[in-house]
Amino acid sequence: MTHKIMLCFVRSDSDILQASWLNRAAASMTTNDDGSPPFIHSELLFCPPGSPSGTDTVSGLACSIVYSGQVHLESKRFSRKEWFFRSMECSKSQYDMMLQFCQERKGNGFNHLGYFLYWSPLRPSPTSYQWLGMSPRWYCSEIVIGALKHGEILDSSVSDSMHPNELYKMVQGSSMADCGRNMKDISLRFV
Repeated sequence: MTHKIMLCFVRSDSDILQASWLNRAAASMTTNDDGSPPFIHSELLFCPPGSPSGTDTVSGLACSIVYSGQVHLESKRFSRKEWFFRSMECSKSQYDMMLQFCQERKGNGFNHLGYFLYWSPLRPSPTSYQWLGMSPRWYCSEIVIGALKHGEILDSSVSDSMHPNELYKMVQGSSMADCGRNMKDISLRFV
């Protein structure tokens, strides 16, 4: 039986974001060729087989981190009006490996230096903090990439650190745009 994960992204112009210098800075670090607002946050959503999907929201177990926060793995509902979804099928083994990875990192801190230096060759990776006797530190796209690499969805050669907008661009070719709707509940009528 196949399982599904969803990568959830929010754009810099979303109403759910607070107006802050941090969000403006995150948006200024990248651009899109078509001029659309960049994605500045990402989360990984675990969708168990047979999980229901509402009409306005998508829900499941979400893993991510916000600025100065801790890695979370919690039940969460996403509004289809504010979030963009990319879905990927995976095996039960891959799903379980990614879920375990997220469970083991729950409570890890935020990678402040990596966040501001993600573009630099001197950026600290999530695990570089272990050299100082600290637990790994992450920002949103790093924890998502870490889980995808652990589940063998992404190749180990993929950089551990990239902007959420770059992650979105990277997975476009290997994922499906997903509105999060339960397609079994939709009927099509041709006129």
